[in-house]
Amino acid sequence: MARYDSLVYFDSGVTYDEPDTPTVIKPTHMMDLHKFLTNPFDDPGISMDELLAFTTDHFGKMTANNPGGLYTARLAATSTALTGVGNAFTDDQTKLGLRKARKQAKDAYRTALPKRISPLAVAVEAKFGEGSPEFVECFPQGRAIFTRCTDDKVANHLQTLINGVTAHQAQLGAPVVTDATALLTGWNAVYAPSETASGAKSTTEVAKSAARGALQLELFKNLLTIALNNPRLPEKLDDYMQQSLLEDHPVTPATPPSPPPPGP
Repeated sequence: MARYDSLVYFDSGVTYDEPDTPTVIKPTHMMDLHKFLTNPFDDPGISMDELLAFTTDHFGKMTANNPGGLYTARLAATSTALTGVGNAFTDDQTKLGLRKARKQAKDAYRTALPKRISPLAVAVEAKFGEGSPEFVECFPQGRAIFTRCTDDKVANHLQTLINGVTAHQAQLGAPVVTDATALLTGWNAVYAPSETASGAKSTTEVAKSAARGALQLELFKNLLTIALNNPRLPEKLDDYMQQSLLEDHPVTPATPPSPPPPGP
């Protein structure tokens, strides 16, 4: 790269002191900025079933795409709001949907856990060796235990990992401890609600509206957080949200049978 510590233009057209690989900004068009502060999840046309289906899918996607615990706080807040909806709505089908949503969120986190454990194991192995006492301290039953163990043992094994990497933070670095801690925080956020049954509770329409509004607000905050971490990358939203789950899909009417041919 040509650099002379000042911005100089020569006949060649080269701009000195400009970056080697300038950022390519895709042209767009001006939009009403007020729209970005409007919560799309407050649309009254979204049914409760659609909102729950969307939240379940979104929660699983955000759980699986949570690098370095970036969205852990958002996952916990969304889980709390979802629990609030479960406590407010007494409809059997709604409660069934909530139980399924919680279980799916927990199962999605559990499925993604071994992959997220892997870089932590690699970090310990790279520093001390896989058969070293330090590695055994962090993974006394090997990394495969996170695939084999029952759900009620996951937190214990994650805490063992946290204790191990914390003891060797000086060699491993603080980010390893942070990532291990985020895994346990995220697991607790999805496991406890999954294990808690929704009891019947008589509530007013005001309470139901407030619970639903709280969930809609957390979903909006999730959307804004995703946008903040993926500027100029609208295609990344598909990794976290499936908008079609909030939209009505009209049923195509069946084609009527052809009339019989006229008789002789």
